Amino acid sequence: MLRTIIAVLVGYMFIGALIFGTDQLFAASIPGFSSMPMPPDYYFGWSVVTDTIYSVVGGLVCAWIARSAARKATIGLMIFGELAGLASTVYLWKMVPHWYSFALLILYPPAVWWGSVLFSRRSGR
Repeated sequence: MLRTIIAVLVGYMFIGALIFGTDQLFAASIPGFSSMPMPPDYYFGWSVVTDTIYSVVGGLVCAWIARSAARKATIGLMIFGELAGLASTVYLWKMVPHWYSFALLILYPPAVWWGSVLFSRRSGR
């Protein structure tokens, strides 16, 4: 049980660290980013793409740590991430485009699941 909880937390933190790093790169590469009231649309588009890829990687990491409890940990990661995503959507409702929040909420669970499936195929589980 402890391994499953650790897998969920590490998977989520891994996704968060990758997203944070990419956001820092975006901020450094877009002139005047910090002074913009709202980032340009292409920022949100690329963010959806990279966040989805990172969610696949996070699902893989979660399954790798959980090993035999990979399915349970993956479901935990999906639920934890969706709850955090819903809270983020409410908090950022007037700050980001609505399509962005909904795209992340829709793409996150299948991306995490796919990462878990990739681990299962790779390890023969």
